[in-house]
This record gives sequence, structure tokens and C-alpha cells, in this order.
Amino acid sequence: MGDEYGPWDPVDRQDLADLMDHLGVRWWFTGGHALELHLGRSWRGHEDVDVSIVRGDIGVLRSLESEWEIHVAAAGVLRRWDGTPLSVEANENNVWLRRPGGPWGIDLTIGDGDEERWVYRRDTTFSLPWDRVVLRDQEGLPYLTPAIQMLFKSKQQRPKDDIDAAVVIPTLDDWSLAVLDLRLPAGHSWGDLVAAHRRGMRADDVVTLLDAFERDEVDVWVDGGWGIDALLGAQQRRHADLDLALPTRQWGAATDTLEAIGFATIRDDGPYNQVLVDDDGRVVDLHAFDDESTVIGDDGVERHGPKGLAYVTGGFDGRGIVAGRTVRCMTAEFQMWSHTGYVADADDFHDVERLHRRFGLPIPAGYEAWLDGP
Repeated sequence: MGDEYGPWDPVDRQDLADLMDHLGVRWWFTGGHALELHLGRSWRGHEDVDVSIVRGDIGVLRSLESEWEIHVAAAGVLRRWDGTPLSVEANENNVWLRRPGGPWGIDLTIGDGDEERWVYRRDTTFSLPWDRVVLRDQEGLPYLTPAIQMLFKSKQQRPKDDIDAAVVIPTLDDWSLAVLDLRLPAGHSWGDLVAAHRRGMRADDVVTLLDAFERDEVDVWVDGGWGIDALLGAQQRRHADLDLALPTRQWGAATDTLEAIGFATIRDDGPYNQVLVDDDGRVVDLHAFDDESTVIGDDGVERHGPKGLAYVTGGFDGRGIVAGRTVRCMTAEFQMWSHTGYVADADDFHDVERLHRRFGLPIPAGYEAWLDGP
């Protein structure tokens, strides 16, 4: 929706802040102004000034009705607000305000959460403490943290959003980069820019985390790229995260261990797979398997289950080395098999090729195109 509903003349940012403070509820700047407040400078013009409040606080707008016209902008329709709660299901996530007969002055975005935590409207399994989501500039103005702001911008990805990405993403801290990397849609054009600045998981990180699990008597096996490098005895490439397999029965103990050292869930991929991040941007991808029973699939293969991910039995006998530390990891045979059934990329071929050379395992079908050196 745009000028067909009337012209815009945004309220001055400080005047808007004074108005929002008067409401007496949690509020924060969003959009391009939030990014400017974070970096303390401007790099492009703005058509409006966006602010947010929590959905449950919408009733406070009643106090403005004597001086402002209040309309709900949703799904291409603009209607006068009647004082009722706004619906997530109906995409009632924006409220426009203007002085009677004047231009639109305020675009109010509706956020979600409770007293303790912000909740991501597009995936309610993703939530964070408010002090992670709403920051303040040197003057005390509240604004949406840039990682979450860029996540919201990633859906439409207008030219101005690409400009913001080019300016903002290289400045993000390690936690913000990890969050944005994990929450961006697969194949998003900003992915390479984020990856270029990501911290990654280092060998000393792996050892530190494995020591924490051992101290708390949580059984884990190194999987994924670090699992392959453990088998090879040395780091062969950069890794964005640490994949760990663990028994379903120890899931609570594992997450307790991670939370005790500052990790929080950023992506919930189901009851047996969660991705956690700490303040330093270290990423742990937990995968749970049922070590108390197995099932035989239609293909005749025995797998752990049913309470967990369907890991093939016999895949947990691997031993490797990370930074001089002996670690339990998935076997080379399991790693080779797990690299099939999807479209491989350069990292996959890198791993498969090294497993082939070290252990004499055949290159799986589907990797033929990589053999010619893509």
C-alpha cells in the first residue's frame, strides 16, 4: 500500500520518540532508522519512520484517538481501527496514524512477545530475551537489533534493503552474524556476505565444548564436517558449526550444559534437532538418536529409533583427533553414506574426496560432476 491512500509526511524522529514514551509501554524504532541508530550514521534517505509496540499493548492507542486518526493496514486494505486486538492470522501487523485530514505521519509495526521474551512472528519457535532484541543508542533511543531487522528485510529484499545489507552486515558482531546466517532463507543472496564475515567454529571451540559435555557426563559424537576432520586427524577446511549426535535420553542434560555456558536456541528444526548459539557466535547443531531401540526400514537397513533421528546403527564406532584430543565421532562409512541423497556442494565434495583418499571408500553416485573439477 502506498500513496493511493494519501501522502506521507513522517513525524520527526525525536518528536515520535517523545510521543511513544508518553504511551508508557515497550516500544522501539524499526526499519532503516533502527539501523542508523545502531551505526550512528546515515547512508540513504527514508520515506518514513517506523516504530513498534507489542501486539498485546495495542489498546494504549486509544489515548491518541482525540488527536490522531488510526487505521489498520493489512493485506492491501486500509480500515479504521475499532479498538479491537489485531490478528496475526489476518496479517494485521501495521497501523498508520495521521492528524485528522493531514498526511500519514506514523507507521506503527506490531511486534510479538510477552513480558520476558520477543517472539518472531514468522516462526514462533524462535524467541529471545528482550534485551537481545531491543537495544539503545547513546541517547537512549530504543531500536530493533540489526540482525533481526535484516531478517525482516530479507523477505521482500527491495533495492534499499540490499543497500542496507551491504552497509550493515559487515559491521555485525559474531552473535548477530550467526543468528542471521541460521535464520536467512536457504539460498538467500545475502548468504555469501554473511558467510564471509562469520566467525566459524575453531578446533579449540570443539575441544572446549566436548570437555563441557564430558564434565557433565553427556555422551556426544562429533558429526558433520568436524567429524570428518576428526577422522582425518587435522582440520581440512573452515566450519560454520559443530554437529553433535547424542542419545535422546540425554537431550535435556545436553541443552542444560550448553545453556550454562551461554548458548541459546536460535533455530528449532524439530524435537530431535536444535541449533544453539552463544555470545561469541559459536554454533552447535544437536541431533538426537534413540540408543535404546532400533527399527528396520523398508530398505532393510537397521536404524536407531523411533524416538530420535534415524541414524544407521554401527555408525558410532568412529574415533578421531581434534587439536590433539581423542574424540568419539561417526565412522567414515557413515559419513560417506550421509553425503548422499541431496544436491552436493563444494564442501561436500571436499569432504567426500578426502574420505575416499584416506579410507579407500568409493565416491558415491551423484558426485560425478565434481570429479571434473567444478
